[in-house]
Amino acid sequence: METNIDELSSHMSTLTTNSNEILKLDKDRPLSTFTLPSMSSCPMATDDYNHLLIYHHQTLILFQLPTFEILFSTTLFPLIQCQISDICFYSITNCFLLSSSNTIYSLSSNKQIELFHQCSNTIWSITYTLKYIFICYLFGSSIEQWEFNSSSTNGILLNTWFKKDLIEIFDTGINCIRAIDQCIGMTIKQSNFSWRIDIFDILTMNKLRRGRTIQQEAGLSNWIGLLFPIDHYCYLFADGDEGLFLIDQTNEQDYKEHSIMNIACNICLIRDVNSKKYASIVVQTHEGLNIYNIQQLTLSI
Repeated sequence: METNIDELSSHMSTLTTNSNEILKLDKDRPLSTFTLPSMSSCPMATDDYNHLLIYHHQTLILFQLPTFEILFSTTLFPLIQCQISDICFYSITNCFLLSSSNTIYSLSSNKQIELFHQCSNTIWSITYTLKYIFICYLFGSSIEQWEFNSSSTNGILLNTWFKKDLIEIFDTGINCIRAIDQCIGMTIKQSNFSWRIDIFDILTMNKLRRGRTIQQEAGLSNWIGLLFPIDHYCYLFADGDEGLFLIDQTNEQDYKEHSIMNIACNICLIRDVNSKKYASIVVQTHEGLNIYNIQQLTLSI
């Protein structure tokens, strides 16, 4: 499949769906790089202050972007003995949340790691939007919706949805969940080992979009399948050696898929601290981290 790999077609959260603007990834000239070998979909997340937190071989590393200056690094063992499965930023208490086995930990701005919440099962993926935290268990066996008081880690379980209510009978499971405003996107592993992205309403889990099979060229067999939301119906999708894709499901009748890069094990978009618009993207490869500038262009009609 041939596509224009330089264009991140369509809109970011600040752009409208009928905008004539596109975003261009200057993938040939990264702003900066950081060598971190032997990576394959290492969990990572950004906050609102140009910080990137990544988990790499039992070590948490907090970077200042775009320079990749290391602000904090710590080995988690023996405090946390199991692997970190996912990371998200929780703006209510201004901390990162880390999932490991059946436990969620918090990393606060004072670099303290604390127990945040004990769960009932093994956590596969976590995400946060508005005032809710969503927890996906065991490749999508169930998803829970929680609400936590800002001054307490005693949460209220609001809803539980089971696998049979979320995916189709021949699907294998759910790998990654990412929420934005009223929507939550999920990477669904299909019976033929290909991926699709389904989008749901966060309050009812009614399906808003059923994605199409992502048209990858290699073997369709990667199990990375990570998301980053741009807006309600537009997501970046990273799947290791299969590449980085922009999946736009804004128009149900006009599904769009764009191949952006050949290798991407994980991705994060970075907002400008002043304009709050997306300004750069961090791409994780097998050998390190690269941050690229995103240039906003206007197309003539």
